[in-house]
Amino acid sequence: MKICYLLPDRGISLDGTKGASAHVRGLVRAFVALGHEVTVIAPEPVSPVEGLLPGTRFQTLPSSDLNRLAFESLEPHLARALAHVWNNVGAREALNAALASTEFDCVYERLSPFGIAGSLVARERNLPHVLEVNAPLAWEGARYRKQAFSEDAAALEREALMHASLVLTVSSALHDVLVATGVPADRIAVVPNGVDTTLFQPDGLSERNGFGDRIVVGFVGSLKPWHGLDVLADAFERLSADPRFHLLVVGSGPETRVITKLAQRVPDRVTLKNGISHEAVPAYLRAMDIAVAPYPPLDPFYFSPLKLLEYMAMGRAIVASDQGQIPELVAHGRTGLLVSPGDASQLADAISRLASDPSLRERLGSEARQEVLRSHQWTDRAQQIVDLIGANVSC
Repeated sequence: MKICYLLPDRGISLDGTKGASAHVRGLVRAFVALGHEVTVIAPEPVSPVEGLLPGTRFQTLPSSDLNRLAFESLEPHLARALAHVWNNVGAREALNAALASTEFDCVYERLSPFGIAGSLVARERNLPHVLEVNAPLAWEGARYRKQAFSEDAAALEREALMHASLVLTVSSALHDVLVATGVPADRIAVVPNGVDTTLFQPDGLSERNGFGDRIVVGFVGSLKPWHGLDVLADAFERLSADPRFHLLVVGSGPETRVITKLAQRVPDRVTLKNGISHEAVPAYLRAMDIAVAPYPPLDPFYFSPLKLLEYMAMGRAIVASDQGQIPELVAHGRTGLLVSPGDASQLADAISRLASDPSLRERLGSEARQEVLRSHQWTDRAQQIVDLIGANVSC
């Protein structure tokens, strides 16, 4: 199959460190590994594309001087919204250039704010349009980011969703959110995140130096309010009377302040690492005895937590919040321990239980690794997508 992969969001770099960038790289590499021909249209990365995505073709998403002028002259929320709108012009130009040289079977697009170019060009060219949705972006923008032109963002998102040949969501909860907005259920399929098990594997370099025989509790991911860093800080403070415990946090974001304040309250017991490339994350995960995903209560919980799959692939003992897709990935008592969302006391108790039982940590980690190898690799996800396209879309 010849796939034109459109990544119009300039906030997601092909060589970025956050989960969205890892998702793009993992899926594109998996398509190529399965023998499909992929052309990626995306903002120019800093790293050479040949090293990031070997075997793919690449076309740069053109930028506009209007974006620069907007950020120099306008209020930031307004400038960001206009930049997303103008981005459709560059996306349309790049798509038409790619389509002029290659007969693609379909346009595969990751939904972006105000993104409508992929939908319009696909309709104009009578090409199937597969739209990957990782979050209800217009709703998130209005709720969390003070999105300018929020009604227009919602209207364009709905237009793209309603005309897509196939919509892929990362969770059942997100599937239900889209159905509630009117997207036909028979055109939506759920494909969770995956993981690269060759990169994320238990054996290899470890950043364990300096931790000695301490029990290292770890978190990897963006430090955002919905990731429960305050819950983790509360739980760790409850454990801090026991000198065995050390907290290792790998990531950056607005909740960094929560971790830095915790470090001030419990000196020499907290390590924060930011600016770590995705390829370097496994070395830090190998330093962890217990890995946590301490989400607070969220309704709806529409995420497909990439960090969980990475924890599992690394064979770590996991403690995670029991909500959304998490219990579909982590079986309580078999591949990890589940606790009530937002409950710092339960989180601390589960960590303490694992700290006192090395054999349980080893068993849970081993079972988690085997579960990932059975059915959660990126190639599993890519094959699922290809099968869905074949069954639901006339390519």
